[in-house]
Amino acid sequence: MADQLDAETFLAGVEMIQQQLRIKRDDQWSTNVCKLKYTSFLSEFPEVSSVQFFWACEQWIQMFSAKDFATFPTWQELMIPLYAVENGRANRSWGFKRDLPAFIAPTPSQKAQLPSRPRSIAGAVDPLNSDAYEVVITPRDKPQHLLPESGLVENVLTAEQWASYLRELEAEIGTSD
Repeated sequence: MADQLDAETFLAGVEMIQQQLRIKRDDQWSTNVCKLKYTSFLSEFPEVSSVQFFWACEQWIQMFSAKDFATFPTWQELMIPLYAVENGRANRSWGFKRDLPAFIAPTPSQKAQLPSRPRSIAGAVDPLNSDAYEVVITPRDKPQHLLPESGLVENVLTAEQWASYLRELEAEIGTSD
């Protein structure tokens, strides 16, 4: 697998998306705009290969039906199939998804191009008081669970308890027919 996206594949992916969105020929990106967009994409996702880019374009297209209203995706929206996602956008610093098909799995050289420290792309919840929030960064190599797995099932009502609760509510509220 080639380590960098080539211009020909980029243009084919863009054309494919524009056709899916039914963008009129007069409104499609010009050659000069495509060159700038290609450079823009490479500056944001330099490690993406041609195969990965084309696959991500196809996955993005398949997410929408012809009836859906959709606009041309941002680079972070387009890369959702390849990268870990934060708030509906691909977060490059979080790395590639772990469950990618083998033919598009990242190479060691691609992984080496990722940022060394994961960071949030969401920004502070309260920009005027960002010190009040603690950012939790987990290692990429092992899954983390923020909620304990035990104890979640213990708080479930049985069928008898649920029926009793509904009878109590009915008695409290009364039935109005």
